[in-house]
Amino acid sequence: MRKFLIILSMLFMLPVMADVVPYYMHSIPKSAIGVYQTKESLTIYSEPDADAEVIKKMDFSYNPETMPNNVFALLINERKLGFIYVSDIGDDNWVEIIYDKKTGAKGWVTSVDRFQFLPWINFYNMYGRKYGLRLLKDTPDEAEVLHAKSEDLSQNIAKLNYVKSIKLTKLSGNWALVTVYDLDRIPKMGYLKWRKEDGTIYAFPNIK
Repeated sequence: MRKFLIILSMLFMLPVMADVVPYYMHSIPKSAIGVYQTKESLTIYSEPDADAEVIKKMDFSYNPETMPNNVFALLINERKLGFIYVSDIGDDNWVEIIYDKKTGAKGWVTSVDRFQFLPWINFYNMYGRKYGLRLLKDTPDEAEVLHAKSEDLSQNIAKLNYVKSIKLTKLSGNWALVTVYDLDRIPKMGYLKWRKEDGTIYAFPNIK
């Protein structure tokens, strides 16, 4: 009994880890066209207009104990780095975000600089090239293949097994030119399908 209480007390002493990272395909909405980087606060409008109804206001402390659930596409509290999925764009730097992943609720926010909204190609070029990519856990076997060209019917170069790292060179539509390292540590270069035609994402930047 005493041993059990000691273990239980140690668990409660562990730091709270409320970072958010997508691990499965269904966690990334097919309708998402990119991400919006959050700052300390967020005001969400019903329409892309500063005079429109305010749907919600959020303040972000980046303290794991107080950060809201079901909001972030990706969140690393220690770095104060948060992204929310974007589903549409409007005029004058307005973007529509999915601010509740559970219900799919959407609203409009405005960007204060050109890097706050990142379409997928910009997001992958910025973070995928820096940190590499990782395959989502439920990626189908047919997508875990390197191709000679950015085409489904092109020659298969290698089947990806026990991947250690995926280095991104460039995106070409739904394909990524990558170098893959697995257990044999021999680099294999080719095209990986990072996204399906319907918007389903297979590989995501391995941001740490």
